[in-house]
Amino acid sequence: MKRPLLLALLAAAAAGALWWWLAPAAVERAAPDPDRLSAKAERRDIESAVVASGFVRPVLSSEIKAAVSGKVSRIHVEIGQLVRKDALLVELDPTLARADRDESARNVQLQRLNAEKAARDRARTEALRAREFVSAKEAEDAVTAHEVAKLQLEDAQARLEKAEENLRRGSIRAPHDGVVSDLGVLEGQIAVGAQSINSGTLLMKVSAVDPLRVDINLNEFDATRVEVGRDAVLTFDSMPGVRREGKVTFLAPFGTADAKDKEVRVFPCQIGFGSGGGIRPGISANARIRVASAKGAVAVPVSAVFIEETSRFVFVRGAAGRWERRPIEAGLSDAGWTEVTKGLAEGEVVSLVRPAGAR
Repeated sequence: MKRPLLLALLAAAAAGALWWWLAPAAVERAAPDPDRLSAKAERRDIESAVVASGFVRPVLSSEIKAAVSGKVSRIHVEIGQLVRKDALLVELDPTLARADRDESARNVQLQRLNAEKAARDRARTEALRAREFVSAKEAEDAVTAHEVAKLQLEDAQARLEKAEENLRRGSIRAPHDGVVSDLGVLEGQIAVGAQSINSGTLLMKVSAVDPLRVDINLNEFDATRVEVGRDAVLTFDSMPGVRREGKVTFLAPFGTADAKDKEVRVFPCQIGFGSGGGIRPGISANARIRVASAKGAVAVPVSAVFIEETSRFVFVRGAAGRWERRPIEAGLSDAGWTEVTKGLAEGEVVSLVRPAGAR
């Protein structure tokens, strides 16, 4: 019994000695690298920005509708075609409009002859009245007939002008330079004339492609930091590596309900930029609007700044190698760095994690 017990005690002692010999090396290997958990305060350029995403839109886009009703006789453009201002887009059948114009022209001629006759009758009657060959009533009736004839001539001329305008409106032209899209009619189809902005047959759309804009929605916090004229950088999900410089051209003065959540208020914002490089309306875009910047500021990684209530502080390595808590005043921040305006000097080492036992 004594021999096995002695062997067991010797084995336990050997295991303990081996652990005592190897444990410090294992602990040393497992200890984190202090240099990886700390950083030096350094001079950097800090840029604060508002980031949002949206879609590319044309700055100017027009819905093309006919002002008068009629049958589409000819379409002169196709989808994707670039057109210039006043280019002929669509022609309506002019048969009825031309007939109306011709009838109005003949009526003007008739009323002009009637007016001329009434003028002669008036002059003759006034001459006879001066010699008392006709009564005063006959002279007054001649004056009235002449005035009525003149009014009828003016009315006929107005009708002729209207008929000529309707005939001209049958030739629908581009209101501005742009690209044709949403062509939704065929030759032979009846187009209903637009009596208001929400009525009438949509023939097509013409959208200007230079410049373009990106439409985004800002939350109420970001909207207070952005103003018209701010510079922005645009990137596009479908075009990696493509960047465009732009400027904020519009910011809504009032918030509106978000399309997805009616309880959330957003502020529509537009960023204008030059087209080219294959960028076209409809693609998604990411906007980074610069709101403030600091050149050569003392900065530390964002993870080195700790917050308790309203105070900010860092842990600075002291002369003895111990971490010391120090309050700071923070300025601008970007994606990775925070500006320190007071409480820290360039070159001082700060901890990126809260040191063990620190408060």
